[in-house]
Amino acid sequence: MERVAVALWSFYREDPEQARRLDPLLAARLSRGWGSLRIECRDLAHRAMVCGVIDLLRPPLEALQLAREIRLVVAGEEPMVFPVSVPLSSSLLTYDEYIGE
Repeated sequence: MERVAVALWSFYREDPEQARRLDPLLAARLSRGWGSLRIECRDLAHRAMVCGVIDLLRPPLEALQLAREIRLVVAGEEPMVFPVSVPLSSSLLTYDEYIGE
C-alpha cells in the first residue's frame, strides 16, 4: 500500500540517514489489514534485511496507529510476526526502594 510507505518515509523526513535505512522496504510489497502491516519479502535474505529495520518501523506505526503487528512474509515460509508496541519488562515495573535516594 503506497500510503503506508509514504507515511513511514515521511516520519523520518528530517533524518535522511534513518530514512535511508528503510531502503530494503523499496523491494517489498506493503499492505495493511486486520491490525497488521504485511511486508512481502522476495526471499529469506531480503527478509533478514527487513528484520534489521523493524525497530525503525515501530515508532511511526505506533504514533499513527497504523498497525498492532508487523508480519514479514516469504512465499513457502512461516511468517515472522513482531508486535508494534513492545511492553516494558516486568523488572522495570517493580518498585525499587532505592530509587530517589
